Amino acid sequence: MKLSHIADLKACSLSDILTAHLQIAASVTSDLKVLPHFERYLRQGYYPFRLETNSEESYLERVTNIVSTIIENDIPAVEPIEYETLLKAKRLLMYLAQTVPFTTNMSNLCTNISTTRNQLIRLLSLLDRAALLRLLYASGKNLKALGKPEKILFNNPNLMYALSRSVDIGTIRETFFTSMLSQGHQLQYPAQGDLLVDDTYLFEIGGKGKRFSQIRNLPDSYVAADDIEIGFGNKIPLWLFGLLY
Repeated sequence: MKLSHIADLKACSLSDILTAHLQIAASVTSDLKVLPHFERYLRQGYYPFRLETNSEESYLERVTNIVSTIIENDIPAVEPIEYETLLKAKRLLMYLAQTVPFTTNMSNLCTNISTTRNQLIRLLSLLDRAALLRLLYASGKNLKALGKPEKILFNNPNLMYALSRSVDIGTIRETFFTSMLSQGHQLQYPAQGDLLVDDTYLFEIGGKGKRFSQIRNLPDSYVAADDIEIGFGNKIPLWLFGLLY
């Protein structure tokens, strides 16, 4: 918001948000209608070159070009890889753009992009390292060493809007939330809920009607809810996590 000359907001720690979200949200929304700006950020706000583009279409086209550059030039520059494998990487991204958050079924993914399990794991790892995908591994298990993620998300929501004209809002919310929490926090895929943070905080992510049904009575559990300016109790506005950094 500072870059866009809308507001100059201070960054908050996760602890600040969990313990004082009512006061922080009230302070911000007293002078600012934050939800329209947040919705715009989800579509075209992650990359700073947004300030150089004059439309959402031109911004998303530039994001698409960046994806192509990463796959066609950047990845081959640091990793020996065949052209056919690069084509599969593109196919994988297009497929995931239609289906994430993708709870991993390796066999189905292999079938859909015509590849082997080992090659798929390699592709997922490369796309994660290239900041195109974000891989979540199960809590309490060392599955990362085995290479199989439990959930696959895009690195940020703008990538989804660039690669697909039909995106799921629930997926967009999860992608945004995970992107924000990834800075300085350990993220895992929990047995209950959507995201486990620092092996302590359990989150459900959804719209304003999202309830605690899946994480009821669990300690340190919260709902990150979209379409609300101010939360209550352990229900926190989703946009507020954008102040983490």
